Amino acid sequence: MMKYFLQLSYCLLLCGAPTLAAPGIFDDLGRSLQKEVAAAKNPVYNTLTFIGSSQCSHVKKLAGVAYEQIEGEKEPDLDQLSLKYVSHAINVSFNINTLKDIPLAQDEKLVIFLHGFMDDPGSNTFKTVSEAFYKKGKHNVLALDASPLIHWLYLRASTYVRFIGEKLGAMLAQMAEAGYDPSNFYIVGHSLGSHIAGFTGKQFTGLTGSRVGRITGLDPAGPCFSHVDDDVRLNSTDAEFVDVIHTDAGVFGLKQPVGQVDYYPNSGSLQPNCLWETCSHSRAWRLFAESVLNEAAFPAVKCESWEAFSKKRCSNEVSYMGFPSQPGTTGLYYLQTGEVSPYGLGMNGTVYVNNEGIVRNILKG
Repeated sequence: MMKYFLQLSYCLLLCGAPTLAAPGIFDDLGRSLQKEVAAAKNPVYNTLTFIGSSQCSHVKKLAGVAYEQIEGEKEPDLDQLSLKYVSHAINVSFNINTLKDIPLAQDEKLVIFLHGFMDDPGSNTFKTVSEAFYKKGKHNVLALDASPLIHWLYLRASTYVRFIGEKLGAMLAQMAEAGYDPSNFYIVGHSLGSHIAGFTGKQFTGLTGSRVGRITGLDPAGPCFSHVDDDVRLNSTDAEFVDVIHTDAGVFGLKQPVGQVDYYPNSGSLQPNCLWETCSHSRAWRLFAESVLNEAAFPAVKCESWEAFSKKRCSNEVSYMGFPSQPGTTGLYYLQTGEVSPYGLGMNGTVYVNNEGIVRNILKG
């Protein structure tokens, strides 16, 4: 039963899902009603996902799709993987085995974006993130196209991320051997892509003894990764610096901190102006893209919890979420954002304003 719950839930996960309450469609009353409905649904989804994820390893074994059951002759064809380079004038695809031969500026950071379940580099996800980097003057930006392997059947896809990450890690190791500075590898992953990033970092370290420079996890996938050891998901040791943004914690995204620094905008779960969990899950890459263009958009304060943030019981330590997050930053950081793009509130977002609606305030007690 739980196997089918996970499959059906993730069949709905279209990473580019739009917010449903765009300005001009609903009036203030409509948005308020949407907020209450979303808040009422959220605890139910959290409970169902918790139950499903806790049983995931058992269900995988029953279905014959656990890593140990696939490893060997049943491994996926990783030669299907490709890397996309897309700009306003260029749209080129390279087989993953030719990564070390792609002409790149050796002295610049190489950004590799890793998409999530049922997504691909042709969607708004990579388009939004890559365009932000291009406007920032960063052009060594590639996307791994893993859609042939993780476009359907979530249970199998959540196992395949390990094989995919190990393949990418081996390719980056070849680049490092050819002279590319590991500190210039910057991997940005959304959802399942965050865990691909984690396995990439693990494999790279295992092969070279060094770590990739940075991994940014954008709402790392929760189902099948919430009740597992650190070595089978993204964790804080997978790169020299690992920062994570949580936007749908407890449902499609992980709730527990897994980076060196973890940011929880709007508590890290239900995002403003989102009725469906897909919207909150997608908000992570939208916030990240905005942080590339405006590094001052998302200051966050170090705090023990969202409850402490809401009671204004935080430290004075401020860190900027997303692209400007600085190596050496550790701990949990909280902030609030706006309902529509641009989402950044600047320093205003570091001071809690109770706009959570009736239902969430009741649930808070």
